[in-house]
Amino acid sequence: MITVLKFGGTSVQDAKAIADLVEIVQSRPGQKLVVVSALAQVTDSLIKVSKFCEDAEVQQAQHLVMDLYERHKNVARKLSLTEPKLKLLEELFLGLGTMVSGLCTIGEVSTRSRDQLIAVGELASSYLVHGALIANKIPATWADAREYISTNSDFNFATVNFEVTQKQIRERLKTQLESQIVVTQGFIASDSRGITTTLGRGGSDYSAAVFGAGLEADKVEIWTDVDGIMSADPRLVPEAIVIRRIHFLEAAEMAYFGAKVLHPATIYPAISQKIPVWILNSRNPGGTGTEITFDDRFKAETICGVAYKKNVTLVNIYSTRMLGAHGFLKSVFDIFARFRLSVDLISTSEVNLSLTLDPNFDAQSLQNAREELKLFSEVEINGDRAMISVIGGGIRRTHGLAAKIFSELGDTNVQMISMGASELNISFVVNTSQTEGVVRKLHQALITRSH
Repeated sequence: MITVLKFGGTSVQDAKAIADLVEIVQSRPGQKLVVVSALAQVTDSLIKVSKFCEDAEVQQAQHLVMDLYERHKNVARKLSLTEPKLKLLEELFLGLGTMVSGLCTIGEVSTRSRDQLIAVGELASSYLVHGALIANKIPATWADAREYISTNSDFNFATVNFEVTQKQIRERLKTQLESQIVVTQGFIASDSRGITTTLGRGGSDYSAAVFGAGLEADKVEIWTDVDGIMSADPRLVPEAIVIRRIHFLEAAEMAYFGAKVLHPATIYPAISQKIPVWILNSRNPGGTGTEITFDDRFKAETICGVAYKKNVTLVNIYSTRMLGAHGFLKSVFDIFARFRLSVDLISTSEVNLSLTLDPNFDAQSLQNAREELKLFSEVEINGDRAMISVIGGGIRRTHGLAAKIFSELGDTNVQMISMGASELNISFVVNTSQTEGVVRKLHQALITRSH
């Protein structure tokens, strides 16, 4: 039996968390690959270091590097790491300091350099976890994820070359697992030239699934700081419940439409191998967690969750040229593609097209797209919106669901409605200020009362 265990930043945030991790790993039977994120907040700090470098603020950058080193060194000493492991940590941060000096001198950080700088977080964390296992006399070896996960050279958001990656994992990593636990990193990889790349924020979950697929693992466990996938954000809805078992299509919808527990791309590498993915709480290892299954028998019969995204931008495009015309939508989406603007929801009528943009869009790109769209249409852009989604396999089969939803929203200004082609969600756009109240009402009406 092969299990991939991925531990997020809060699950490796300090010596206590890593000690708990060691116990969790020991409790799992069979062969184990441990994939770790950087310690909590370390990636954000490294991004701040890169910004200091861009501004040539060498003292601030080096001071932050030293703070990070001291934090890791303190954790290492509390875990009783050996001197060789302490030396590795020291060399890693000395190398980071040297890199920072050079970047501050030129006052510029390329995407390639940024990946190399940020990768230090995962490398340092994996040293600590491997050292903790060894200190507890648990047979374990350290592996560099960059030697296994191969990507293109799209730095910061690299795409995995699955053919090369799976070959490397099966030929070399699988053998190592036969005799000992292997500790490696999430989030980082390398291109065909061996240059460090990263998979984007949330990429550690994705890495775990990539390793799981390559190893043909029996399951992938994502260890975080919540009890599983919740029916709603518990910060907004205190009575939200843990979804014990969820179909992977519903889990993907929950993730895509705002649930923070699971990175949207996480489960896709596992789909080809039908590997179950579990979401578990490292602070409550005895909890049942959430199992993401591929068995269609476990698709929800009703609604399983209410998710939301804030900081959404709503774009309304109006043109009489849409009336009976062909090629209009192509013209619109060619413009969005050219300016690399990612569209979430779409709703159309005879002469009107409404769509929402992913919160991470570039403002200048949107402005450029607007100027081109204005050549053949009227364009209205509204920020400070939220997208709320009702999710579940029972949406199409539940009679009167739309009426039930909108009866709860009598005093809410709904500005766009979309029913996904997947038949797994109904989504709509409201003002951001209305998010909390709407999510609570819908959860109460659609989930709390049914339990």
